[in-house]
Amino acid sequence: MKGFPLSILVVAFVLTASCSKQEVKLALDKNAKQVIFFSEEKEFNVESTYYDALIELKNDFPDEMENLMVLSSPDEKKYYDEFDIESGPALIVIYNDKVMVRINGSATKEQIIKPVSNALANRSKKAK
Repeated sequence: MKGFPLSILVVAFVLTASCSKQEVKLALDKNAKQVIFFSEEKEFNVESTYYDALIELKNDFPDEMENLMVLSSPDEKKYYDEFDIESGPALIVIYNDKVMVRINGSATKEQIIKPVSNALANRSKKAK
């Protein structure tokens, strides 16, 4: 009977330790170029050029754009800090843990497509 309070204490400790919040990292493939779009739903007018550019990029680079990530929910705001994004809309291309392209805020379709196309088309840096 004397061990009963101790066992309750141990069980309570184990349960509270297992309830700690785990930080989830983005599943990025370091051997592939990764395009990440940071959406800001309140900025739909600004985002329309990003959507148009993403559609064109998907047509021109179907394999490279296959792993496109869209981060838009409030839970994903932590990734804004991780990639040094002040606010959406924004788009980055990452390869080998390095940001190759960063576009943030208002931009024309061409201002989005040109640098992203150059990064995705650069075969010499692409993993084989």
